[in-house]
Amino acid sequence: MDEKSTRRPGSETRAEILRVSLELFTERGFEGTSIRDIAEALGVTKSSLYYHFPSKEAIIRALLDGRRREIDELLAWVEEQPAGPDLLRRTALRWVESTGKERVQGMRFAHANRAIMQKLAEEGSDRRTWFDAVVDRVLADDAPTVTRLRAQMAFDTVSAALFAAQGTAASDDEVLTAAREATILLT
Repeated sequence: MDEKSTRRPGSETRAEILRVSLELFTERGFEGTSIRDIAEALGVTKSSLYYHFPSKEAIIRALLDGRRREIDELLAWVEEQPAGPDLLRRTALRWVESTGKERVQGMRFAHANRAIMQKLAEEGSDRRTWFDAVVDRVLADDAPTVTRLRAQMAFDTVSAALFAAQGTAASDDEVLTAAREATILLT
């Protein structure tokens, strides 16, 4: 087989770089993972990796861009929904139930790498505020502060369940079940 027939399209290569990087950053820490480590895990040269991403921070930014797109998709879905007292619950459950392995891995990364997440937040990539627009759309403008806080918490139940599960043998499915139940209680 010639070299061209074994090459992946650029979008597949980028996706694989993001997946492997996220695993390594979560396992070894952002600071403990080098570009060389990522390239070796992928079986590519560092220059090939640099072709797609100029730095480790660029990889993290691309991962965050993916999460931002998911929030934008959720907002678009909310816009199509009929208003009603259950809109918050339907929206928060949609978010929790759409949580897959990659998003769980991303949350684990965020928990394990607070320094880089704080740095990115200070530069304007504060993922915690992304749900403000969602909450604004599902609650009335005059909703009490406590209601708004509970709504914010409803969108953060997976992260909270992962935090609570640290040091336990809880599976991802158990974490997601706990998050789903907490979302229902909060909404």
